[in-house]
Amino acid sequence: MAGLGGYNGWRWIFIIEGLATIVVSVIGFFTIADWPEEARFLSEDEKALIASRIAADNAHGTARMDTLDRPALKRIFSDWKIWCGYVLSL
Repeated sequence: MAGLGGYNGWRWIFIIEGLATIVVSVIGFFTIADWPEEARFLSEDEKALIASRIAADNAHGTARMDTLDRPALKRIFSDWKIWCGYVLSL
């Protein structure tokens, strides 16, 4: 594809990979279930089990996934695992 459309071959690799990522993410946005109650592939027993585990996590106050407020940011930036991942990625 070198020279096609005025772009080098290596640019076409990035363009094709980027387009594939966009297509997969749009499909995933509409097909991945957000919560166990919405998952069609789980049985009722599995949905109940997952819901009870989420409720148990929420009882400790650490499993909130729907807000990004000051306390959540404080937990994120004070987590040593995040800092280790950041340092190791440098």
